[in-house]
Amino acid sequence: MNLVEVIKAFLRDVRLFSKVVVKRPLRSYQLEPAKAVIESVLNRRGLTFCVVMSRQAGKNELSAQLEAYLMNLFQQVRGSSIVKASPTYKPQTVNSKMRLRDCLDNAWNRGFVHGDEGYIVRLGRCRAFFFSAHPASNVVGATATVLLECDEAQDVDAEKWDKEFAPMGASTNVTTVFYGTIWTSRTLLARVMKQLHEQETADGIKRVFVVPWQEVAKEVPSYGAYVEKEIKRLGINHPIIKTQY
Repeated sequence: MNLVEVIKAFLRDVRLFSKVVVKRPLRSYQLEPAKAVIESVLNRRGLTFCVVMSRQAGKNELSAQLEAYLMNLFQQVRGSSIVKASPTYKPQTVNSKMRLRDCLDNAWNRGFVHGDEGYIVRLGRCRAFFFSAHPASNVVGATATVLLECDEAQDVDAEKWDKEFAPMGASTNVTTVFYGTIWTSRTLLARVMKQLHEQETADGIKRVFVVPWQEVAKEVPSYGAYVEKEIKRLGINHPIIKTQY
């Protein structure tokens, strides 16, 4: 496959992007929500999604590769932007920015990636903004034109999100993704999941992607062995097991 053919294939398939460009292939349970999000972005559908995975299953890797893929697609579009909120600046916002830069540290993008103002990653004309959603944080105004993300949504204050982050995608009807792990029924993540399940019932479009540890174990046997060991140690009804796996 020559370079032109690779580029054409990459523009059609995030699976090839993760394998050929990033060289960290996404797993099947990561590819399903990735394709749904990309379809919404490229067709300007403005859908909202929830991606709920057991701990250390790869939701942060999925998020970073989605950002890198979309930045490559939109790098020549003036004003294109991704906005991502995390519960804290350190370590979560910093880690998110580092993961994206790791994905962009590839033969295609190396040398063209820049950092602006300490919280922005730029590739060409596309920028990714990384903000803390801590209640006391001073969020700089930004507009999300490509994607709006909420990391660890179970730990993000719902009022903070509704007041300061959700409006960032209003003028563009932006596609939005909430990532997290289920804790209680009173979190922002739980509220959004309930709303999205209702929408799924109404129109049949899948918006909630839940990946329990058993699904991860099918592709990563060592992960399954670890969780089974933890279940034996803590018990199947332990809060950590019930909420994180």
